[in-house]
Amino acid sequence: MDSKRLAVAFGASAAILILWTLLFPPAKPAPRAVAPASPTKGVAASESPATPAATAVPDVAPAASAAAAPAPVAVAPVVASSPRLLTVKNGVLSVRLSNRGGEVVSAVLRRFRGGHDEEAPLELVRKDVPFAGRTLVYDPADPFLARAGAALHETTVEEGGNEVVVRFRYRESDGQGVTRTYTFGTGYVVGLRVEREGGGRGAAAVVLGPGVGNPTEEELANRYTKPGSSVTLSGSRSVSRKAKDGLKEPVALGTGFLAAGLEDNYFVTAFLPGAKEAVTLRPVSLSAPAGPAKGAVPAVAPEPLVETEVVASAAGTLETGLYLGPKDIDVLATVRPGMEKLIDYGWFAILVSPLLWLLKQFHSAIPNWGVAIILATVVIKVVLFPLTWKQLVSMKKMSALQPKMEAIRQKWTPKLKSDPQARLKMNEETMALYKAEKVNPAGGCLPLLLQMPILIAFYNLLSHAIDLRHAPFALWIQDLSAKDPYYVTPILMTLTMWLQQQMMPATGDATTRKVMGFLPLVFGFMFKDMPSGLVLYWLVQNVLSIVQQLLLERYTDLGMRPKAAKKA
Repeated sequence: MDSKRLAVAFGASAAILILWTLLFPPAKPAPRAVAPASPTKGVAASESPATPAATAVPDVAPAASAAAAPAPVAVAPVVASSPRLLTVKNGVLSVRLSNRGGEVVSAVLRRFRGGHDEEAPLELVRKDVPFAGRTLVYDPADPFLARAGAALHETTVEEGGNEVVVRFRYRESDGQGVTRTYTFGTGYVVGLRVEREGGGRGAAAVVLGPGVGNPTEEELANRYTKPGSSVTLSGSRSVSRKAKDGLKEPVALGTGFLAAGLEDNYFVTAFLPGAKEAVTLRPVSLSAPAGPAKGAVPAVAPEPLVETEVVASAAGTLETGLYLGPKDIDVLATVRPGMEKLIDYGWFAILVSPLLWLLKQFHSAIPNWGVAIILATVVIKVVLFPLTWKQLVSMKKMSALQPKMEAIRQKWTPKLKSDPQARLKMNEETMALYKAEKVNPAGGCLPLLLQMPILIAFYNLLSHAIDLRHAPFALWIQDLSAKDPYYVTPILMTLTMWLQQQMMPATGDATTRKVMGFLPLVFGFMFKDMPSGLVLYWLVQNVLSIVQQLLLERYTDLGMRPKAAKKA
């Protein structure tokens, strides 16, 4: 019995001990410090362990903690040992490249003359102070691209057939690198590819500008020129322009553009981006040119120049064309559909094409654009002769009605203050007189109104047609696209316009005639800074109108003689 009780006591004790051990286990000893394992092949080198070693083992030194993080794999850097300039030429372009960032330090149009030196070819890279004299630099907003833009790149050149490929490569020891490739053909379009490598890659971005060409002081002061304006051509072929100082902050335009760049009246440098390349317009402030000599006190502190630059960017790889050339309608149409719209012919663009065609026909026969403008003006005058005839007839009849119209004015003028209906009644009586005499009071204005679209089209043609840039005429006029340096043609235009006005039959009241008397002076002031080719057109137009009116008054009756008298 006692043995049974002893066995039960031992069993109960064992059960209690086992249950106690399960419910209250003993504390585990502290773990020993173990160095973290190196990352495996599927883990990015930039990744770090989830728990830092310094947290797991508090007494580990900070240096050991830093060493425990996975370091990027070191690679051999790629960098050139010395600066190098490389020039690539074809029939129309001469581009000089620097291995410092692969930037363009010169882009010369070999078939066009410059503004400063008419014997030198035209340079598209702005060299004037305070411009840096380079373009197509890496976007300095990206830290790596900023370093790459200041570094010397290794350069390779491949030539074959009608193509030259220039490649610039740079890489840092942490694996970040960039390769820029230019592909030159036979025309004005250059291929551009920028590819980043390593370090998670990142955006490839290149900056075009600021500025385009090297305008003279006279061109910069002329309000009719616009060097450095930005221009974009959307996928729907709509054109948007902003003045060089028209931006206050960066504007991200996005993707889907056919062209985006900088322009003046006659030339354009523009990206030709693909579908994924994004375009951004960005203002940039440049320090003003140096002021007076040392010791002199400037009257007013020079303001910084504000220009526009164009940024093309894409994730990883940027691939775009680059157009460096003239605004030649035949050339632009072959680059991309719709590129010809980069030429700003204004509201009456529909008239520019036939006018340019007419000028080219005369120029092919007589190789002088001034003579071509004179001959084209004669043709326009002949085409508009029926309207001119109606204008003279209408003005002659209006002049004959002046005594009757003056009688109506004298009848109602004293009553204008006392009778609110007096002016209405005077107008009704005047219109009744016009109707009875079969005179159209607007007949004298219609030809002038129809000539205005032609005048505006001529102005836009002369201001933007590359054919007439720096085109000489004769004597002191050596550039039909620039103003007359001595203002001779504007003065002659004002005098002939005044003479033509004096020959016209007198119409309207005395006040109207006085106001119209100032019109030649207004036109002369407006035309003094306009292209001399446009002033030449208006001057010839006035001379032809004077001769035409003299002949018509001498040999016709201008519609004033009755039909019965004509037959007799």
